[in-house]
Amino acid sequence: MSQINKVLLSQLRQDYEAIQQQGSPLLACQGMLVPQGMEDMRFLIKGSMRPIVSNGDPAEVQYAGGFTGIVPGIPNTKYSGNIQILVTEAGYDQWFAEYIVATGGVIDCDYYDGRLDNFTRSYELLNCAIRFEQAEFDSESRSQVMTISCPCDYNYFGINASIGTNGTVQLGQNSSGATSFASRVQSVISTTQSALSSVSQIASAASRLGSLFS
Repeated sequence: MSQINKVLLSQLRQDYEAIQQQGSPLLACQGMLVPQGMEDMRFLIKGSMRPIVSNGDPAEVQYAGGFTGIVPGIPNTKYSGNIQILVTEAGYDQWFAEYIVATGGVIDCDYYDGRLDNFTRSYELLNCAIRFEQAEFDSESRSQVMTISCPCDYNYFGINASIGTNGTVQLGQNSSGATSFASRVQSVISTTQSALSSVSQIASAASRLGSLFS
């Protein structure tokens, strides 16, 4: 008996070409959350949320005759996530917590797919309300580093506000906020590349990056 649903080599070749066009899978470690104002903290943030837009819950509409319809919800602008921060002997986690409290409990952050100086996409997270939970000491955890869990609520509006339509209204160009964000990211990249181009300037790269957001 011959197989009916045969898998042909030509079909596998078509799948291969379609997969290649979608790009390589992104590793979970290839990301970086960069707090604005304390850019060096990105090295101690071992885990964070990666933003993505989503609509709210749909509304149900009851029609005569027993039919239930669905009306899609509006896009969410408020999201929640969790940040994991490494604890160091120098106490940089404590300084970060003090900084956030001193600035009113809310800061802005940028997330990068890749590194700050080499990435494929960047995301702007606004009004990040980061809270710090207590770390736990354990005398038996001799092969584990101490971390702090930080719940975070933030506002996110997507990577491109000019995509899509709203009824009969075609959306236009990027807003001024999106334009300024793109300019700021490009400024960070240019500063980083120029600093790392010379060995003598590597030591001052961190301070130059921090001054961009002051």
